[in-house]
Amino acid sequence: YLLIARNLAGGHGFSLNGLPHVALSPLQPLLVAGLTLAGVPLLWASKLLAAVAGALLVVPVAFLARRWYGERAGLAAALFAAASPALLTFLPFFPGERWNLYFGSEPLFLLLGASAIVAAIRATDDGGWRWWMALGALVATSYLARLEGAVLGLALAVATLVSLATRGKPALLPRALAGALIAAAVVAPYLLYLHGALGRWAVSGRVQAAAAVEQATAEPGQGGGSEAVRAFVWGGDQEALWRVLYALDGSGTRMASQYWGVPRENFTTVAAGEGEGEGGSPRRALTGRSQTIPPRPSPSTHAQASPPRLSPMRVAWRALHAVLPWWFLALALGCVLGKRRRGDQVLWLAPMLLTAIVPAALAYVEPRALLMLVPMACVLGAKTVDGLIEAAVKRWPVRWIAPVAVVAVTIGLLVPTARDLGRAWSAATPLQQVARARRAVGEYLGAHLPPDAVIVSWHPAIGVFSGREWRVLPYDSFERIAGYARAQHAAALVFSRFEPSPLREPPRAFTLVLLDSASAAAGANVHLERVDETPLVFVGRLAPEPAP
Repeated sequence: YLLIARNLAGGHGFSLNGLPHVALSPLQPLLVAGLTLAGVPLLWASKLLAAVAGALLVVPVAFLARRWYGERAGLAAALFAAASPALLTFLPFFPGERWNLYFGSEPLFLLLGASAIVAAIRATDDGGWRWWMALGALVATSYLARLEGAVLGLALAVATLVSLATRGKPALLPRALAGALIAAAVVAPYLLYLHGALGRWAVSGRVQAAAAVEQATAEPGQGGGSEAVRAFVWGGDQEALWRVLYALDGSGTRMASQYWGVPRENFTTVAAGEGEGEGGSPRRALTGRSQTIPPRPSPSTHAQASPPRLSPMRVAWRALHAVLPWWFLALALGCVLGKRRRGDQVLWLAPMLLTAIVPAALAYVEPRALLMLVPMACVLGAKTVDGLIEAAVKRWPVRWIAPVAVVAVTIGLLVPTARDLGRAWSAATPLQQVARARRAVGEYLGAHLPPDAVIVSWHPAIGVFSGREWRVLPYDSFERIAGYARAQHAAALVFSRFEPSPLREPPRAFTLVLLDSASAAAGANVHLERVDETPLVFVGRLAPEPAP
């Protein structure tokens, strides 16, 4: 997302890996790009957008709870939404020891989706033009934030028509049509962009990219993209995902998966090994020391021969538990199973439920896809807590019961976040240390490579912090990786001990291989002539293999 936003702000269009991008939705990087043009640094622009969207989510959640259950439930729902652990893990101190649920476009999508439900309720209540216009715009922007917005939009359209029909308000149908036209006008530019990039009409390039991966990488007896993601998320089989998502195409000059970009019609490639890097070498002097690094027998040692297969019900439970604490889920179910329910409560909460369930049923269950259940649970849980407070007050008529009960639930929700904060406060968790190392390597490249240099790395953070054009590192042998990098006119390859690498015994945690005009072609062994060396980074240039 950060790299796409940087390309947008730099006038390079909606692109990633040097190609037009179609897999990720455009709204979040568009807003981040706008903030950077206003002077906000790239990373802080993304953090600011996530923080503001996450904070504003309490407003529609409080509205829904207040509408159905009263003032006290509205306040409780707002506090629960503000404290839910799954909605706090985008914070900078998240140490990566639990599910990383909330980042990228999720905060923005949840805010827009919940606000669209509020707009639909207000539009069908008073019929005001402004609410119908707001409904169309919010549905459209939620779709532009995440593909799940298409499911939300369809579900809301059905709910709105049912509400108008059951309440006898057919006169509002022209206004509903006007809201639909607003939505169509907002999404039309993106749909036209997808058509231009893919050569066909589509609601998302993610589906197209997944289909291309399935076709390009499927082998007899092996699953394709969806199965690989499922094996990675629930079975820990990283290699399955790497082989699907990070594979080179048959030419060896670009990635097979369209997740990394759609080839332009005028896209030209340079034969592997023939191109010369456009970037210069580091400014430090060549010392003449050389080192031969034997390649790995296979690209990785992380392969898992038989990842565990879990039943769909167990997978669904694990995903739900990752999003909602079991005791808070019980509070929400207490409202569902209760006797007092508003009729329109089911009508308007159903779109939230479908937005979480339909993508999981069609593709695979991933905890982040279930995040729309969290604001829904906050509304329902607030009703249960409010009912328990009413029962307690009737038995013990004291004023402090209500605030103590709401604060106790809020504190209970904050416990996981407080525990993570305690672990991460010293900035010594493994994920934080690796992240600092990636940033240091990126800044090193930014200081030593020309501004127009292209770098190839597995992790995009290297590209973000170097401020250089980025290409993804394929999962392949060193010889094929070097050929791909030359075809992309790359100036440097970045290998790391923390990600898949063809180097079996790298001299440092990070190995930078320069691909300038002085570099030799890749051979059976990776022979590097030292250019620079730090405790973190070894910088070398490809050199001919020494004579036996």
